[in-house]
Amino acid sequence: MKYKTLMLIGTLIASLFMPLVFGVGNAHATTGCFLDTIGHPFETFICWMLDNGITSGTGGGNYSPNANVTRGQMAVFMQRQAEIPPSTGDIYVSAGFGNWHPFNSTDPLSYTYFSSQTQVTRSSAGSSFLSINPDIPTVLYGRSLSFKGVQFCFDTFASTSLNYVEINTYSHTTGSLGRNLRFSDPTTRTGNQCQLYTLASPITLTANDGVNFFIQVNWTVASTQFAIGRTTFIFAPTTTPAATPVAPQPLGTELEMPLLPMFDTSAP
Repeated sequence: MKYKTLMLIGTLIASLFMPLVFGVGNAHATTGCFLDTIGHPFETFICWMLDNGITSGTGGGNYSPNANVTRGQMAVFMQRQAEIPPSTGDIYVSAGFGNWHPFNSTDPLSYTYFSSQTQVTRSSAGSSFLSINPDIPTVLYGRSLSFKGVQFCFDTFASTSLNYVEINTYSHTTGSLGRNLRFSDPTTRTGNQCQLYTLASPITLTANDGVNFFIQVNWTVASTQFAIGRTTFIFAPTTTPAATPVAPQPLGTELEMPLLPMFDTSAP
């Protein structure tokens, strides 16, 4: 029984320190946080634990780095470590095909859904805007996410082309108004591609924010197809605490005019 207990404690210690060892390059820990860890081989890891609220030491400004850890102390370490949000690495959120909508509900568009794509047809020749507002996290573990860009996969056929792309963020705190153009690309594209659209500067989002993605498709012949594939929104964690979202207030009696996509050829 004693041997099994020692093995269990050893496994818990390994599970705590393995992520730290592999993440040493990203820890950005301070040093000199405890009197008895200065110059210790694991000083940066110990200070990282203090910086992130996992430990407060053993009293008197010390950590006791070579002392044994009880099962109770390990339980506290494990719970506090699990509450730490990630600080590095991109987060990819793929939006579902069914989230695509026509910008103008009167456009003569129809959708055919398949397991790997959505085919869009237009009953008459012309251009139409389509948009997607994905259900995405803007805050993770109480910290804001940084929005970096969108990867969009598509297929054009003989009589269709992708003519324009736009990325927006919006913040709603007093109603449904408030939109910011973040990126636009008027390049005409054909064929089958997965195109990455990267914001010049990542946008730190709040709990009041959202994002949307516009495309303009042209049909030179009626009833031909434009196929939409994977649409992936790219985020990164930040260390910025996110404030509590502001409850939206009801609009007044004035009516909101619909916002059209904005052509800004000066955007990257």
